[in-house]
Amino acid sequence: MFHNYHRVLSVLLFMLACSTAQGQLTINERYQEIPLKEVLNDLEPKTGLLFSYSDELIKGLKVTLILKNPEIEGLLQQLALATGLHFEKIGVNQVIISTLNVKQTVCGYLFDGSTKSPLPFATLVITGSSVGYTTDENGYFLIEDVTLDQGLSLQYIGYADRQLRATDFDANNCKNFFLYPEVESLQEVVVKSYLIKGIDKNNDGSISLRSDELGILPGLVERDIFQSAQWAPGITSINETVSDVQIRGGSADQNLILYDGIKMYNTGHFFGMLSIFNPDITTKATIIKGGAGAQYGDRISGIIDIAGETQIPDQTEIAIGINGTQADIATKIKLGERTALVLSGRRSYTDLIGEGTPTFDAISEKVFQNTIVDTELLEDEEDEETRLLEGEDTFFFYDANVKFLWKPTKRDSIQVTGLLTRNDLLFRLLEENETSQDALVAENEGLSFNWSGKKGLKWGHSLEGYYSNYSSDYTNRFLDGTTIEEENIRRNSVKDIGLNATIAITLNPKHSLGFGYHFSTNEVFYRLFRDEGGDDPIDEAPDELDAEDERDFDETLNRSNTTNAFFGTYTIRPKKQSLVSLGIRASRFSIINGLYLEPRVNVEYPLKNDIRIKLTGERRYQTVSQLIEFDDTRLRLQSGTWTLTEDDFIPLLESNQYSAGLLWNPNGWTIDVDTYVKRIKGLTSFTNGFTNASEEYSQGTSAIFGLDILCRKKIGNYRIWLGYTYNSVDYRFDELSETTFSGNNDITHNLTLSNTYETGNWNFSLGWNFRSGAPFTAVDSFDGTTDDLVFQDINSSRLPDYHRLDASVSYQFKLTATATKKCIAGLSFQNIYARQVPLSIFYRVDEDDVTGTPEIEQLEQLSLGFTPNFLVRLYF
Repeated sequence: MFHNYHRVLSVLLFMLACSTAQGQLTINERYQEIPLKEVLNDLEPKTGLLFSYSDELIKGLKVTLILKNPEIEGLLQQLALATGLHFEKIGVNQVIISTLNVKQTVCGYLFDGSTKSPLPFATLVITGSSVGYTTDENGYFLIEDVTLDQGLSLQYIGYADRQLRATDFDANNCKNFFLYPEVESLQEVVVKSYLIKGIDKNNDGSISLRSDELGILPGLVERDIFQSAQWAPGITSINETVSDVQIRGGSADQNLILYDGIKMYNTGHFFGMLSIFNPDITTKATIIKGGAGAQYGDRISGIIDIAGETQIPDQTEIAIGINGTQADIATKIKLGERTALVLSGRRSYTDLIGEGTPTFDAISEKVFQNTIVDTELLEDEEDEETRLLEGEDTFFFYDANVKFLWKPTKRDSIQVTGLLTRNDLLFRLLEENETSQDALVAENEGLSFNWSGKKGLKWGHSLEGYYSNYSSDYTNRFLDGTTIEEENIRRNSVKDIGLNATIAITLNPKHSLGFGYHFSTNEVFYRLFRDEGGDDPIDEAPDELDAEDERDFDETLNRSNTTNAFFGTYTIRPKKQSLVSLGIRASRFSIINGLYLEPRVNVEYPLKNDIRIKLTGERRYQTVSQLIEFDDTRLRLQSGTWTLTEDDFIPLLESNQYSAGLLWNPNGWTIDVDTYVKRIKGLTSFTNGFTNASEEYSQGTSAIFGLDILCRKKIGNYRIWLGYTYNSVDYRFDELSETTFSGNNDITHNLTLSNTYETGNWNFSLGWNFRSGAPFTAVDSFDGTTDDLVFQDINSSRLPDYHRLDASVSYQFKLTATATKKCIAGLSFQNIYARQVPLSIFYRVDEDDVTGTPEIEQLEQLSLGFTPNFLVRLYF
């Protein structure tokens, strides 16, 4: 197994070595309308030169060059003539690229691109400086004796910004320039590269992750959205999974996850360790920690809104990749000028080759520990009669995506998306004459339709429909021959169909209005079954959960709910990069009576150019949530079970949230501080894991107080940031405790220190994460004679503190002189110093092998060990 992995690494390192061994002073290349950045990246390894420049300076520049073994000076002269820029050689191999630093006088008229009406008092800013100008009442501007080193930015409230270069102006005439309305201007960026390249902070407080630009992060070789998000303050996963991401103290089932409008109820492969969303076909994700718009409903915590491919490609593209857990292929097919088809598929491959990689084995060790599938326990088994049945130890996962894009007009877009994911496990063990069998299948199916567009200057619209179907089916059996002696079943499914219609109106550059209607109907089914054999009858409770501690049970629930909601948002933009958003959402649920109002307020206002204040307030409701099954099944995987609100038994979740913060950007620094308060009603002991300490059903509330701090600095191509979160989660369940106690997800301190560095085609990243241990309820005493188990106060103990060091490196090189054929290779290492600590603790009563008397056994779910990974991805 290690030999094969070593062979893969050898091939990878050979490819990297070959790509860097081409430092020649003579070249013979032809570039035809190739972006300047790609040309420079191609020339660096071939000439030994290192080009230094700002991305803004060369953005959009394309060059045509024919190079036949030129001298270095001749090469620089050709580049200067082709670009109009200055190439200055400093030292042995460094070349500084700049403008010619010539002062000029420029003038022009600024118009609305749709109506051709002038834009009075628009803002013009010299890019890279604080020097600004304005147009007059006719949209005219004149700027004398100015050096446009970085260009000129044209800005007008409610319109998309436009960048002009010195070459865009005419020395003899005042040209006309046009800006176009931007209906969805809430996504205006206030901090570019908030953490790294591709992660931005928007002026509504949300964070955007753009997959095509996303830089490297510690421990990651893939541009995974959920793993990347956890490097931002206020977002974490206590059990290291991507399917259990917690935002500002809320549990994972309280997050709204959307993929092209499809509401997702499961987001993880490999029992939550890997994301089901292929990063090669996702273009953007918007993460909202607080201050959600009124268009978002049905969840009370964070929001992760993921968008697939949205643009028609210039030509057909294919990407093929492999890493330590899966292989994938994705293609973007240009069907015409206005139509395209996007296809992708991923699958794990270790079941096909018959052995695991170090990556796959490290993840398997974590997720299968303390279960019947724990092969390490099997290897330690002294009984030679115990063995795996041949061909009955299989696990694999896959996902497939299809998307059709059609742009019938320049201002309309129609998209249809399909999604399918599956995890499949089968494990059979022969022990003497008995057989144990575990089978688990988890699937997601999704389909969505979206038609969005703009009509004229002021109107925008969107019509969206979706279908989502999640199912999980787990069966555990013990057989004597063909007779079933014991059986455990856990089945869960959620079917959700929805429709959203929205209209956006730009009243004027400072005022806009949005309103819409949301319809959804979902059906939730679960069955929890256990039959341990014997003469005692199975307890049946088809309509409610039984609070009694019955060893045998059969509990089934099948309920549905229809939601009708109307929402509206009024937005004011008093000045550039400011926002005052007032929203309201009114919902009626068929499963309960009453009209539920959800007010929303979001304020972001710049006090100065480099400092802004932030305020949010919101109320939100949730009808569907997860139960946690704590019975001692042999396979403790994917135990979350979705259920619907059920009158007063499982009450409607209600959350009231408030936050205040400050964003400061002094001299290349970014300092972002947010403090927040969240109060949740409608929690139950079934959803918060107290059955270990009490078998009594209980309802309760939580009070969350938190503080998020980010401090980031960029020095050239080097970025360093420190993120810190203080989080206090207090629960009150009167039937369980007379006082408040720490919630299950109360992680008091969470700190990350990260570095990234880019040089040429290389990217490096190193990061350290520390966080407090989670609370748990320890056993105080156990009486083996009476089987009485006494617990300490609920969540009065703490697990050890958690910390680990991660690193990543990647290299990108071209397979040909053109930019379309390239390769990305990378290595990553999670938990470099291999420190493992318990992430959770649970208890089990077993019989002593010698005396046969009952004894209490403490089982620990340990964190991920040292986990290497690799990536090779080819683009054609």
